[in-house]
Amino acid sequence: MLTLRFDFRLKPDSPTTMQELYDTALDMCEWGERNGVITAMFSEHHTSPDGYLPSPLILASAAAARTNTLTFNVGALLLLMYDPIKLAEDISVLDHLSGGRIGYTIGLGYRDEEYEMFGVDKSKRGQEIEERILVLRRALAGEQFKWRGRHIRVHPEPFTKGGPIIAYGGGSKAAAERAARLGIMFFPQTTDPAMSDLYDAEAIREGNPTGMTMGPEEGAPTTIFVTEDLDKAWEQYGPYMLHDATEYREWMGEHNNSASLSHATTITELREEKGPYRIVTPNEAISLISQYHRLSLQPLCGGMPSEIAWESLRLIEEKVLPVMS
Repeated sequence: MLTLRFDFRLKPDSPTTMQELYDTALDMCEWGERNGVITAMFSEHHTSPDGYLPSPLILASAAAARTNTLTFNVGALLLLMYDPIKLAEDISVLDHLSGGRIGYTIGLGYRDEEYEMFGVDKSKRGQEIEERILVLRRALAGEQFKWRGRHIRVHPEPFTKGGPIIAYGGGSKAAAERAARLGIMFFPQTTDPAMSDLYDAEAIREGNPTGMTMGPEEGAPTTIFVTEDLDKAWEQYGPYMLHDATEYREWMGEHNNSASLSHATTITELREEKGPYRIVTPNEAISLISQYHRLSLQPLCGGMPSEIAWESLRLIEEKVLPVMS
């Protein structure tokens, strides 16, 4: 019913600090476990001036140590920025630390700055990521093999037999077909139903299972805050939500098909858009859960101070969850 997502963007004029954001996120994961959150996600990007999280496995490790049952997803994990064998070792250790509670959604990445910083040839990225996914999965499955002249055998083997869940995410035809070829679950970033059709068609051609696509629902908001005073809340949350929306749009472009893309350039436009970024009353939140079966929370969106971020979560705990239980 509830999901949490953290990317740790920090609006330049926010009074909070990165350390405070990290600490608060861990507290919020504990809150999530107490309140039936389905999963918490840690996202990844690099060389972002506003501090976007570059090391999601470290945060996932800390969060796993603070919880007992909450599941996590690292996504998108930008595989091309890693040595896949070292990554397999880190994932294996983290699988033991978490008791198998962490899954991974691999992404290709799209920012030139990231490719340049890590010395990745963008022109060969599609072929390269397919090869690295296969290598990563073989390493996590405990296989002994050779790759590029290297003798590979990862120890310890993961806690999860065969390795933790490895999925693929993206918003293009190529992404859907790539996931299908690899026989792994696909998380499209778009509501376009054609993604499922593309996946299934390619899976059939490859002799792989079909129906392993799970994307956002049409019209479902992706960042929600709950309040009893909408005008006050838009004054508090609006600047941070707009920062988040604007930064993503600059990265992805105006014509990107992401379900989380907003075209708003002001707080008023963001409010009137009633799109992916929304602030709602408790009753409206209950209606959204009834309609979409979930609330997608990004409680530290844009690096907002923890005291106002907690206001929304406490209201959800006090006024929304008791009605839905």
